[in-house]
Amino acid sequence: MIDIKRAFPFEYTRFEKARIIGARALQIAMGAPVLIETDKIDPLDIAKEEFEKGVIPITVKRRRESFVWLERHELF
Repeated sequence: MIDIKRAFPFEYTRFEKARIIGARALQIAMGAPVLIETDKIDPLDIAKEEFEKGVIPITVKRRRESFVWLERHELF
């Protein structure tokens, strides 16, 4: 049987990366608290920096033959 849950680290596709950063930038623009210390002002730059540091608590769900859940367990 295939293990459905996988632990970090895993590779994001460029589409997943764009979706995560875009969603987080929108959250920041709407007033969500910033999760890192930074001097940047632009929400997109802040979201990119948060993504690079691995602090964005977003789960990616992939669909292939079966569902595959990718989670960062240390964030929850």
